[in-house]
Amino acid sequence: MNQKSYSKILILIILLGSTVLLYFFLSGWRPNVNFTNKVQLSDLRIKQTGMISAKSQPEGANVYLDDKLITATNNSISGVDLGKHKLKIVKNGYITWEKEIEVFPELVTDITAMLISQTPRLEPLTSTGARKPTLSYSLEKLAFFSKDPEASGVWIVSFKDQGLNFFANSAKNAVKDTNFVKYSDGKNITWSPDEDELLIETNDAKFYLVNLSTNNVSPINNPNETKDTWNKKIQKKRLDFISKIEIPEDRIKIASAEDTIWSPDNKKFIYKKIENSKIKYFIYNMETPLPVGEKIETQVLELDEKSPQPKITWYSDSFHIILVENFEDKNHKGKISIVRIDGTNKVEIYNNTLYSNDVYTTINGDKLVILTTFKSGDQTDLYTLGIR
Repeated sequence: MNQKSYSKILILIILLGSTVLLYFFLSGWRPNVNFTNKVQLSDLRIKQTGMISAKSQPEGANVYLDDKLITATNNSISGVDLGKHKLKIVKNGYITWEKEIEVFPELVTDITAMLISQTPRLEPLTSTGARKPTLSYSLEKLAFFSKDPEASGVWIVSFKDQGLNFFANSAKNAVKDTNFVKYSDGKNITWSPDEDELLIETNDAKFYLVNLSTNNVSPINNPNETKDTWNKKIQKKRLDFISKIEIPEDRIKIASAEDTIWSPDNKKFIYKKIENSKIKYFIYNMETPLPVGEKIETQVLELDEKSPQPKITWYSDSFHIILVENFEDKNHKGKISIVRIDGTNKVEIYNNTLYSNDVYTTINGDKLVILTTFKSGDQTDLYTLGIR
């Protein structure tokens, strides 16, 4: 064999070796060497590691892994030992985010920390009164009664507009009071599943159907039939989704129950069950594939059966829920918190005057909308809580 053949074989061996080394490196294998001590040849060995992708909202936070500053969000951390680690994300002006995470071989543990401002900003959304706010199924629109002097009746605001004054840009009057019907004094508002209609119950127990496309208002004598039709449409949509994935039969029954709370992405739902005088709240995650480190079913809350139960709604990202606790309707007080779907990072946002235990979130999640007042008298208004 001539020198030229030897050279070709050597190059082939080098290329093959480099490819193998690159494969092991990308698969998370790293040399297990402590360079602070004198290294013996017998100490040289490799170990498999994993990777963490650490993101935050807002960005630009410091990432600590096992109490050591590693990088800033949004970056990846490679060569992480397998197993459980303490991840901490810190940004000035925001509440520190902490979580025990698990790193797996050849997988990326993807973490997005939602950072909450230490000083949420409270700003008025309405100034001429608001009552009985009701959120649409898409979480994009809010309808409410108002005694607005220019157009008293039922108003709708869209959360799609995320500008500085999104209420002024998107608010519209859905139906005005007449000499015969004072819609603004109504009891309840119900959205249709397609969000093209509103069912309004007035204070004299009469019902009116409002077509939002044509602004036509029709009295109806069978509101329960309308509600049943709408509920069947919602149930069908959910069952159609469930039929496309594998889910235990008993969970299908829970998922289709009326008191089950579905997430905005329609891939998770909250349900509760009573065990040994405890009410336990669970979140069932139907994402496919399931994010690394997440569980299909997680208990997020547990309370005594006789204790006051929180009002639970979903946050816009479908990875957090909003809790309204200690709500007192007579004294108009309540506490609002946000917690991750695995029960971690519970953050108290507001603990003060509250006229409804319904709390809403804008689409991008930078604000919560609440019903409260800081005036004497009966007028309540919608306010935004800026949390980012």
